[in-house]
Amino acid sequence: MPYQPYWKSEFQNHLTSMKGKGNLTWWEEVSDELESDEHKIWEYVYRFNLTNPAASIILFSSVYKETDRSREVNSDAVRVIYEWKTRNGLIYSKIAKKYRVDTLFENLEAALVSASNDSFDLNKYTWVNSIQETDAQ
Repeated sequence: MPYQPYWKSEFQNHLTSMKGKGNLTWWEEVSDELESDEHKIWEYVYRFNLTNPAASIILFSSVYKETDRSREVNSDAVRVIYEWKTRNGLIYSKIAKKYRVDTLFENLEAALVSASNDSFDLNKYTWVNSIQETDAQ
Protein backbone atom coordinates (compact mmCIF):
# COMPACT_ATOMS: atom_id res chain seq x y z
CA MET A 1 0.00 0.00 0.00
CA PRO A 2 1.34 3.47 -0.83
CA TYR A 3 2.25 6.05 1.77
CA GLN A 4 -0.59 8.48 2.50
CA PRO A 5 0.49 12.08 3.28
CA TYR A 6 -1.95 14.33 5.17
CA TRP A 7 -2.25 17.78 6.72
CA LYS A 8 -2.82 18.66 10.38
CA SER A 9 -6.33 19.88 9.49
CA GLU A 10 -7.16 16.53 7.85
CA PHE A 11 -5.98 14.63 10.92
CA GLN A 12 -8.05 16.85 13.22
CA ASN A 13 -11.14 16.56 11.00
CA HIS A 14 -10.91 12.78 11.22
CA LEU A 15 -10.59 12.95 15.01
CA THR A 16 -13.69 15.15 15.14
CA SER A 17 -15.62 12.65 13.00
CA MET A 18 -14.85 9.93 15.60
CA LYS A 19 -16.36 11.80 18.55
CA GLY A 20 -19.27 9.92 20.09
CA LYS A 21 -18.20 6.55 18.68
CA GLY A 22 -17.51 3.88 21.29
CA ASN A 23 -16.54 5.71 24.48
CA LEU A 24 -14.74 8.56 22.65
CA THR A 25 -15.98 11.94 23.89
CA TRP A 26 -13.71 14.82 22.78
CA TRP A 27 -10.12 15.46 21.77
CA GLU A 28 -7.54 18.14 22.52
CA GLU A 29 -4.06 18.97 21.27
CA VAL A 30 -1.54 18.27 24.10
CA SER A 31 1.93 18.47 22.51
CA ASP A 32 3.14 21.28 24.77
CA GLU A 33 1.66 19.64 27.87
CA LEU A 34 3.59 16.41 27.26
CA GLU A 35 6.86 18.03 26.21
CA SER A 36 9.70 18.48 28.69
CA ASP A 37 13.34 19.58 28.60
CA GLU A 38 14.35 15.91 28.31
CA HIS A 39 11.73 14.98 25.71
CA LYS A 40 11.24 17.37 22.80
CA ILE A 41 8.09 16.65 20.79
CA TRP A 42 8.38 17.45 17.08
CA GLU A 43 4.90 16.29 16.07
CA TYR A 44 1.37 17.20 17.13
CA VAL A 45 0.05 15.00 19.93
CA TYR A 46 -3.63 14.64 20.78
CA ARG A 47 -5.56 13.28 23.76
CA PHE A 48 -8.94 11.66 23.16
CA ASN A 49 -10.97 11.86 26.36
CA LEU A 50 -13.29 8.97 27.17
CA THR A 51 -16.51 8.46 29.10
CA ASN A 52 -14.35 6.96 31.87
CA PRO A 53 -12.72 10.13 33.29
CA ALA A 54 -9.71 8.13 34.58
CA ALA A 55 -8.75 7.00 31.08
CA SER A 56 -7.76 8.71 27.86
CA ILE A 57 -6.00 7.82 24.62
CA ILE A 58 -2.89 9.65 23.42
CA LEU A 59 -2.21 9.90 19.66
CA PHE A 60 1.17 10.82 18.21
CA SER A 61 -0.05 12.11 14.84
CA SER A 62 3.16 12.02 12.77
CA VAL A 63 2.28 15.58 11.68
CA TYR A 64 5.45 17.67 11.92
CA LYS A 65 4.91 20.95 13.81
CA GLU A 66 7.10 23.00 11.47
CA THR A 67 5.12 22.16 8.32
CA ASP A 68 1.66 21.01 9.58
CA ARG A 69 2.17 18.08 7.21
CA SER A 70 2.80 14.39 7.88
CA ARG A 71 6.42 13.34 7.97
CA GLU A 72 8.36 11.76 5.13
CA VAL A 73 7.86 8.19 3.96
CA ASN A 74 9.18 5.59 6.44
CA SER A 75 9.93 8.17 9.15
CA ASP A 76 7.31 6.82 11.54
CA ALA A 77 3.67 5.86 12.06
CA VAL A 78 0.74 7.12 14.12
CA ARG A 79 1.20 5.79 17.66
CA VAL A 80 -1.81 5.13 19.90
CA ILE A 81 -1.26 4.92 23.69
CA TYR A 82 -3.58 4.52 26.68
CA GLU A 83 -3.20 6.94 29.58
CA TRP A 84 -4.68 5.95 32.94
CA LYS A 85 -4.94 8.27 35.94
CA THR A 86 -4.35 6.09 39.02
CA ARG A 87 -3.97 6.95 42.72
CA ASN A 88 -0.22 6.60 42.22
CA GLY A 89 -0.06 8.86 39.15
CA LEU A 90 -0.29 8.42 35.40
CA ILE A 91 0.56 5.11 33.74
CA TYR A 92 0.64 4.23 30.03
CA SER A 93 0.11 1.27 27.72
CA LYS A 94 0.74 0.85 24.00
CA ILE A 95 -2.44 0.21 22.04
CA ALA A 96 -1.33 0.25 18.41
CA LYS A 97 0.92 1.64 15.73
CA LYS A 98 -0.91 2.55 12.53
CA TYR A 99 1.02 2.96 9.32
CA ARG A 100 0.26 5.91 7.09
CA VAL A 101 -1.32 4.09 4.19
CA ASP A 102 -4.54 4.76 2.24
CA THR A 103 -6.66 3.16 4.98
CA LEU A 104 -4.95 4.97 7.88
CA PHE A 105 -8.00 6.82 9.17
CA GLU A 106 -10.30 3.77 8.95
CA ASN A 107 -7.66 1.67 10.75
CA LEU A 108 -7.13 4.41 13.34
CA GLU A 109 -10.85 4.76 14.02
CA ALA A 110 -11.24 0.99 14.48
CA ALA A 111 -8.33 0.92 16.97
CA LEU A 112 -9.63 3.96 18.89
CA VAL A 113 -13.22 2.73 19.15
CA SER A 114 -12.10 -0.76 20.18
CA ALA A 115 -9.69 0.56 22.82
CA SER A 116 -12.25 3.07 24.09
CA ASN A 117 -14.68 0.21 24.64
CA ASP A 118 -12.11 -1.30 27.04
CA SER A 119 -11.95 1.89 29.12
CA PHE A 120 -13.77 0.37 32.09
CA ASP A 121 -11.64 -2.81 32.05
CA LEU A 122 -8.07 -1.52 31.78
CA ASN A 123 -6.46 -4.49 33.52
CA LYS A 124 -6.17 -6.31 30.19
CA TYR A 125 -3.30 -3.96 29.24
CA THR A 126 0.35 -3.97 30.32
CA TRP A 127 1.25 -0.66 31.97
CA VAL A 128 4.47 1.37 32.23
CA ASN A 129 5.31 4.62 34.03
CA SER A 130 6.13 6.85 31.04
CA ILE A 131 5.04 7.38 27.47
CA GLN A 132 8.63 6.80 26.33
CA GLU A 133 8.58 3.30 27.84
CA THR A 134 5.68 2.34 25.57
CA ASP A 135 8.14 2.20 22.66
CA ALA A 136 9.61 -0.90 24.28
CA GLN A 137 6.23 -2.62 24.71
